[in-house]
Amino acid sequence: MEKVLIVEDSKVFARILIRKIEDELFFDTCWASNFEEARYLIEENPDNHNYFVALLDLHLPDAADGRIVDYVIDRGIPSIVFTGDVQSEVRDRIWSKKVVDYVSKESPDSLDYLCSLVRRISLNKFIHVLVVDDSSTVRRHLMRLLEAHEFIVHEADTGDRAIDVLTRHPEIRVVITDYFMPGMDGVELTRRIRRGHRKDELAVIGISAYGNTILSARFIKNGANDFLNKPFSSEEFYCRVTQNLEMLEYIQKLRETSIRDPLTGLYNRRHFFDAAKILHGQLCRGETPMTLAMIDIDHFKKVNDTYGHGVGDEVLKHVAQGLSNRFRGHDVVARLGGEEFCVLARGLAGEQAMDVFNDLRNSIERSKAKAGKALVGVTISLGICDKPHASVDAMLAAADAALYKAKRTGRNRVLWAE
Repeated sequence: MEKVLIVEDSKVFARILIRKIEDELFFDTCWASNFEEARYLIEENPDNHNYFVALLDLHLPDAADGRIVDYVIDRGIPSIVFTGDVQSEVRDRIWSKKVVDYVSKESPDSLDYLCSLVRRISLNKFIHVLVVDDSSTVRRHLMRLLEAHEFIVHEADTGDRAIDVLTRHPEIRVVITDYFMPGMDGVELTRRIRRGHRKDELAVIGISAYGNTILSARFIKNGANDFLNKPFSSEEFYCRVTQNLEMLEYIQKLRETSIRDPLTGLYNRRHFFDAAKILHGQLCRGETPMTLAMIDIDHFKKVNDTYGHGVGDEVLKHVAQGLSNRFRGHDVVARLGGEEFCVLARGLAGEQAMDVFNDLRNSIERSKAKAGKALVGVTISLGICDKPHASVDAMLAAADAALYKAKRTGRNRVLWAE
């Protein structure tokens, strides 16, 4: 598991940091109180794979003036500096070292900001950013800044090439584009991007050395999320990129909330039927096999009556976690209501489907749900169908009939739909 390296000579401050990162972010930490201890921890893992970010005190007893920062960055570990000295000359010196950011020790709120930075770096490794500028010098500078924050960075020197990169890499979430470029300028590129990408799914940040209120307005009116005047500081650049990403993530979270069951985190009934119609069409066209499974917790009323509804909720979450762990991202796992769940498993049919759902049944039977001091065991019954029938509703009815038969004939079993 990747870890956070903390280098801090104050035991009190280090303990606070460790507790906050481990309890709130669930990352493991390693602590060194001086330069030599840090060097030992890093050189014990020379490939640095165990540390995805380092939190570094600027002044250590055996390494003054930020020598620890140079050492850690030279070993390829993204570094966040925390210090009580925030004079402008010190701040400039810190930024010259290509750090992720610096955080002042003066305010208790700074710990929350520090945690947000650690979380941001952990997420950035999966985020693609495109830099568009006809100047190779500017492009390299922006790319270095982004790479220091662990982004996956793409580049293009013209608007046309930028469109081509976006077509080949639909996973790109941020485009940073200059205004003056040969052929297609940044405003026209923004307009072209918006034909296929909404503002809530891909952020565009315009930049220009000739920025003014009119140019920034042109960018925004044509679909940009933000605008930066050159020259800008590294600090401002990072703040703008992070702010735009967090807005995209917030919108995505709202969208996810509308299609998720609040108790279990699985998809809700509405999303299940929306997704099922698409997958059913693929099944009918012979594009991919698919198995639909109706799943019910056996004797769930007895669990509620014996232990109370609070424990019943924990059992529901436990079974939901078992379902989530078993199936892949392109499958649809939903709670339809009460103790009833449904799975649409793509690429799965016949004996292989029976084996997968029997393994699921066995794993639920072996496991226990934790509810306070209680450990509650439950079983599930399943009815499965891999024939397209006339509609999703017909598949669902067939699987439900098989589930009913499984419960009538002893429960804790998987039966095929007739």
